[in-house]
Amino acid sequence: MLQTLLSVIGLVMVGIPRRIVETAETVAFENPEDAILRGWTIPMARIEGIGYLLLVRRTGLLSGVVGVVFGLIGSVAAVAPRRYLNFGLSLAYENPDDISVKSWVIPMTRVLGITALVMTVVSLRDSDDH
Repeated sequence: MLQTLLSVIGLVMVGIPRRIVETAETVAFENPEDAILRGWTIPMARIEGIGYLLLVRRTGLLSGVVGVVFGLIGSVAAVAPRRYLNFGLSLAYENPDDISVKSWVIPMTRVLGITALVMTVVSLRDSDDH
């Protein structure tokens, strides 16, 4: 199921990254019209989609170095969601200080971080059993 979900997300991100980013802005930002994307944001979204597809092709979905990195990123999002989000906004947007996120974005960032961390721990534990 996780592999199917990551495959779909990866394919969509590769195929229509601009639409995904614009939809995410509309859903998550109070003022999406003020957000100014950096030139590399859309190509990086496409590369992220390719990364998901490569991740799915591997056996042991979150094993090895990939799993550790995924878990570390998840732990940062879980422990410091505001800093994690601010860092991401500064990478993706020319004017991150002008962007207001909706009230649910910070708690959801924490939830997604915890989810990534749990998935990594379970996957690494399962790979040790084999």
